[in-house]
Amino acid sequence: MSSSPLTPRKALFMGRAMMTIAIAGMLASAALAYVYADHFSIPAQVAGHLALPISAGVFKLGYVVRLAAHNAMGNWQAG
Repeated sequence: MSSSPLTPRKALFMGRAMMTIAIAGMLASAALAYVYADHFSIPAQVAGHLALPISAGVFKLGYVVRLAAHNAMGNWQAG
């Protein structure tokens, strides 16, 4: 079973997917930790608070992957 190499297009898709999932995670964890905190237990709120910087880190990694893919494709104007 051979897998195909990571092409710039696949990396671009992966970076965008990571950013999208991270945004959804940030919104959900912020809602759990702040907006609807009174509906959740303390351990759930702690998990929400911990998930927020982790989601931000995943977003930043996705952005770097996206920039690397644009660079590999020769798109110097991507930002």
